[in-house]
Amino acid sequence: MGDEKCSKCGADIPMDSKFCLNCGTKIVKETQQVHEPIHQVFHFLFSKNLITAAILLGILFIWIGVIIVTFSTDLTGLRAAQTLNSLGFFIVGVFLIGGGIVNDKMDRFVRLGMIVIGVYMITAVLALSSLISP
Repeated sequence: MGDEKCSKCGADIPMDSKFCLNCGTKIVKETQQVHEPIHQVFHFLFSKNLITAAILLGILFIWIGVIIVTFSTDLTGLRAAQTLNSLGFFIVGVFLIGGGIVNDKMDRFVRLGMIVIGVYMITAVLALSSLISP
């Protein structure tokens, strides 16, 4: 028998029971949410404000890469632009995926869209870097 007692009749209740075997009262199990430190870190890291900041930073990197490509005349400038563009897309993709996974208070379709777009961005970066690299 389990350590639990029926709240109505006081009989011992097996652990997996949903009803008291003695009087038939429905057993309501109290669940406690465990907030581990790693969950708190992820909720802070992928908060809406930090996701917004990371997306803006990624767009800034992409924008600087485009400016470098526009005015660059040598191979070193093109490589720097490729690095900045890849870094920008990677940052945006990671924060979209992380935000879509961690933020369970958002609409599920918004979260799904964030994950899909993030995966697409990271896949595009990996595919383009493998095509461009010698």
